[in-house]
Amino acid sequence: MNMSKLFRIGKDENDQQFSKAQKADSLKKGSGKPGKAKRSDAPRKASKKSDESRLAWWVQIRQYFREVVYELRKVVWPSRKETIGTTAVVLVIVIISGVFLGIVDLVLSHFIRLLIG
Repeated sequence: MNMSKLFRIGKDENDQQFSKAQKADSLKKGSGKPGKAKRSDAPRKASKKSDESRLAWWVQIRQYFREVVYELRKVVWPSRKETIGTTAVVLVIVIISGVFLGIVDLVLSHFIRLLIG
């Protein structure tokens, strides 16, 4: 594989010759720029883009909700017994943590009172 062709910036030699021929023909005819055709196409393209963007936005929202529903169907929901068991574990840990922090706070507050007087 020829690496110089892969990383070449610009046009090929054939393209350059073709573009030179086009420039020469346009100079002979005297019509430098076809401005009117491009100006009339521009507003139509802009309106299509805005309609397409609105439609694309709506399609993306619908696709998002479809994917959400699909993923929720794959979720394995816990049974009532599992939910009660895990809730009990969380409550026990919260109570133990609260008692521990309460004891530490009580000890530190008595220590500060002894230092201050």
